[in-house]
Amino acid sequence: MMLKYISPITLSLVLFLQSCSGNYDSNMSKLDEIYGECDNPANQSRYKYGSKRWESCKARERSQGEKLFDIGGEINDLIKGDRQNVVFQSNVNPYLWGASLEVTKKYPLKIADNQGGYIETDWIYSPDFKNQRCLIKIQVLSTELITSGVSSSFLCEDKNNNTWISDNKNYPDEEKKIVLKILEIAGGLASSNSQK
Repeated sequence: MMLKYISPITLSLVLFLQSCSGNYDSNMSKLDEIYGECDNPANQSRYKYGSKRWESCKARERSQGEKLFDIGGEINDLIKGDRQNVVFQSNVNPYLWGASLEVTKKYPLKIADNQGGYIETDWIYSPDFKNQRCLIKIQVLSTELITSGVSSSFLCEDKNNNTWISDNKNYPDEEKKIVLKILEIAGGLASSNSQK
């Protein structure tokens, strides 16, 4: 019976207000995404810039950090296995890199940076020379399998009064042997991969 006395204007006003409240929430959500909840211009009466409430809001935003799955579609594509639109790029030749790892596998590694193509062993000690230690540095310089695509260097130190001092010597023969061994292994890796 009450419905008989509600005017069409009142009914229209109620429906209009209900529809506006849904748009308001979605619009506020969009503005929060763009500006952040604390800096949303529509929230300025609630979070006045510089107030304690604003500072608390900013601290809460900072503490949430960035979530792994919000970073972008590429990571989600990798996790799901959808790799059609993902491009992989390496700065170094994979055969030279693999060969460099193979040559240094019997030594403890200090650095192995596959993106920069750099390997450095930890100090290597020999039982025959207790007062000398050396390390090997290898740099893969090319994305192609070429003879100038890798270099190596040796750095050795002598122990003098419990202090390690660089011997300031060059080791061209040892460095050349390392490079030749890397090139030999890399060539084998490339040929075995091309036969597959």
